[in-house]
Amino acid sequence: MSKVGAHLLIWTSRLSEDTIEIFHKIKEIGFDGVEIPLVNPMEIEFKLVEKMKKELEKINLECTCCGGLGKGENLIDEDQSIRERGKNYLKRFIDICSDFGSYTLCGVLYGTYEMSKGRGRTKEEWDLAVGSIRRIADYAKDKKITLCLEAINRYETYFLNTADDGVRLVKDIGKDNVKLHLDTYHMNIEEKNFYTSIVKSRGYLRYMHCSENDRGIPGTGHVNWNEVFKGLSEINYNGWLVIESFYGPMKEIPIASSVWRKLAEDPDEIAIQGLRFIRERKKQYEL
Repeated sequence: MSKVGAHLLIWTSRLSEDTIEIFHKIKEIGFDGVEIPLVNPMEIEFKLVEKMKKELEKINLECTCCGGLGKGENLIDEDQSIRERGKNYLKRFIDICSDFGSYTLCGVLYGTYEMSKGRGRTKEEWDLAVGSIRRIADYAKDKKITLCLEAINRYETYFLNTADDGVRLVKDIGKDNVKLHLDTYHMNIEEKNFYTSIVKSRGYLRYMHCSENDRGIPGTGHVNWNEVFKGLSEINYNGWLVIESFYGPMKEIPIASSVWRKLAEDPDEIAIQGLRFIRERKKQYEL
């Protein structure tokens, strides 16, 4: 049975001792877990992670982790030194994920956000991503971590936009701990319909972001949620369903969020109403 999580980005992108209070809120609202963004991973201290992990275990709240590479840490860059930094960043993501006791690292793990070269991807870039992630996957497997590669929209990357491309990338990498991550916000832009894309991802899809078309509260926009859950039900999906939304502007990740106005009265409203909606759909489609 799939579990429902809340993305920490609903409230904050920064990890601190104050974040522990948010963990308690997420648990009280009724979520099964929290997705933790690893922004500025080289600055995250083990002592803080250890303290957070203990609190998560205490309140019985599971966690997953997400990461994204910057322009200076890009696995498909022409500059080998930048590619090497990208590999080091990925290993750091994996280490922190392991320190949290999590078995899932998701996100844009193949390249960088905010990247356009006025052309589509090249075979050379594809091969660089396949080779690098294939090697990093072995490092992750030693820590029992699955890497879930997220397909995102054309305005955030030119490299991986659709479920079809995501499945192809996962197949080419050929590692059993590398899977696909889809997000309904990005799918709403790039896919012809949700149902077909999800069904064609059978066997490869392991992680879902449940996001409305405006990044607001799930169920309040025009994402076709019946298609989404019909597809997930048909493939017997049992991975995470995580509500990813943004309450307002987030300066640490402005391009990835691109939200310049408040999308709800307060962030708790996003979580409470979103969870109610997702659980209703789960029940309806016996997911």
